[in-house]
Amino acid sequence: MAKTKLVFVLLLFSFILIGCQNNNLNLSDDVTSIEVYEWESQDLVATIEDKEFIEELVNELDRARTASTASMDFDSPDYEVHFNHNEETLFKMGYYKKVMNLEVEGRYWDFGEDRLYNVELQLPFRSVD
Repeated sequence: MAKTKLVFVLLLFSFILIGCQNNNLNLSDDVTSIEVYEWESQDLVATIEDKEFIEELVNELDRARTASTASMDFDSPDYEVHFNHNEETLFKMGYYKKVMNLEVEGRYWDFGEDRLYNVELQLPFRSVD
């Protein structure tokens, strides 16, 4: 009987921990490249294919705290980034050259969900200013 209670408590605790994890994007291994476009002109300015960087960024975004920007007035991002799997775009978000402080500090803005991600990792490309 004591073993049954222990197993039940451990299972319950495991489910609680799983439920508390942040999984914002769930993109993991699916992203093969990131395309960076100018926000205003939609001109392609860079393609990032560095697997290690992509994995690091996706993991940080997936675990990041976010803050709602729905009722805020702020500047448009500098770039739009497309997370791609081969030729298919999986996810799009805005990217700021400078870290924004909108309840959390970060560069990545989910314009579809009005959320700023608490991720400051810079994209590895040179911007033309």
